[in-house]
Amino acid sequence: MAEDITETDDPSVLGEEAHIVAREEKGPRGKSTLTPEARDKYNNLMLLCQKHHKIIDDHEELYSVDKLHEIKNEHTEWVRTCLNPSDIVKQKDDETYATYVEEFVNLAGIEEWDIWSSYVLSGGQPNIFKDRFEELQRLNGYLLSRIWPNRYPKLEFAFKNFRSILNDFLHVFARHLDKSGEEMYYTEKFYNKDYHIDQKEYDILGDKFDYHVDLVQDLMCELTRGANFLIEQIRYFISPSFRTEKGLLLVTTGPDMLMQWTTVRLEFSIKDPEQLAYKDLRSFMTARENNTYHFGKGVSEDYFLGDKLREMMGE
Repeated sequence: MAEDITETDDPSVLGEEAHIVAREEKGPRGKSTLTPEARDKYNNLMLLCQKHHKIIDDHEELYSVDKLHEIKNEHTEWVRTCLNPSDIVKQKDDETYATYVEEFVNLAGIEEWDIWSSYVLSGGQPNIFKDRFEELQRLNGYLLSRIWPNRYPKLEFAFKNFRSILNDFLHVFARHLDKSGEEMYYTEKFYNKDYHIDQKEYDILGDKFDYHVDLVQDLMCELTRGANFLIEQIRYFISPSFRTEKGLLLVTTGPDMLMQWTTVRLEFSIKDPEQLAYKDLRSFMTARENNTYHFGKGVSEDYFLGDKLREMMGE
């Protein structure tokens, strides 16, 4: 619901996002088997004015879960019959974007971002939950295969930019990933694999390990910036209330030399999408030291040996 203020101002949104099953179990109609994530999804939400929002929450005996779903379905069907063809297309496009947002939230572990990312960013040996790594791989393929409505170019840019970062994060992380653990994947300390190497070779491998750790951690930071940029676009184009209570994603790093942990908010410092675009891994290696928060710097050709081999073979 919206009301025009003046001929030049944007309309003011008067509707409120109401939960059919409350976000918390102690709330209206809160006793349910719905997961916390499902309670914030489209199927459990209605748009109501402030007055009717209060009425349905104050009279649970009249407005059960089934009753509210019935009201929502009837209203949705009424809207469909009243909309002109262009409005119907827009509604379908918005529903498509909403589906993509739900998959992004679920497969990227948005609700547990600070928890799982802390294993990547802490202790000098990036680790990750096995299930999370595999879901990130699924998300990478999912976003790559999407059919985009082309209605909101900036939103689609944010999705594609996030996927580009995610793709390199996964490939770089996987280069030295020990997958023998039951629940966690660990970064292999490959400088310790061969005990017959001399000190010089050991030091070289140690430097390569440190570089790899810094690169994985810097890509994790960039992935967080990309996710926060995407969240901002979702709020602007799809749902102004998206993550209003929880806010943007944070990451925790540490412990440092003083055995302290640091929580950081990572965002892009500029708003021009052309400048924000993640180009490729080499460009990122070169530019990452310009970020306000980063771990390493410099380019390592070790990560492009496959490209050189293909070039030599004429592929």
